[in-house]
Amino acid sequence: AAELTSSDVVIEIGPGLGVLTRKLAEQAGWVVAIELDKKLAAILKQTLVSYNNVTIINGDILEVSPAALLQEQFPSEAGCSFSYKVVANLPYYITSPVLCYFLEASVKPQIMVIMVQKEVAEAIVAKPGRMSLLSVSVQLYGEPTIVSYVPAECFYPAPEVDSALLKVVLYS
Repeated sequence: AAELTSSDVVIEIGPGLGVLTRKLAEQAGWVVAIELDKKLAAILKQTLVSYNNVTIINGDILEVSPAALLQEQFPSEAGCSFSYKVVANLPYYITSPVLCYFLEASVKPQIMVIMVQKEVAEAIVAKPGRMSLLSVSVQLYGEPTIVSYVPAECFYPAPEVDSALLKVVLYS
């Protein structure tokens, strides 16, 4: 869904144990994975050491400026306009803050592909008459579409609700 190529830079939010990170690293040119949990970040640094196109950062995504992050990772590109994509499996409580954070960033992503609760995804893609503040905010910056639905039993441990893969292509 992220339409990755070998020239893409991906910011992955909350890589956990790195299952998705590995797949991203096989397709993208560079993956910057930001993990809040200090222990998980340490494990990721060890288990993903063989990937020379992955950087693991222990930190809170809401406290890391995408522009500063990209400039730190690619100092030779300083002054260039950065292009990147966001990929994440977001828990409910952080979905809105993360979406708004990237949509309002000084350097916005081209595409955001995020796994969210089914109801949240449906609210984000809502049409006039059913729109919320979140759907208006997202649709102001880009075009959201639901790529697919993912049943709860596909996860371990299984959450109480189904999820949806949401893709937001930002307006240029």
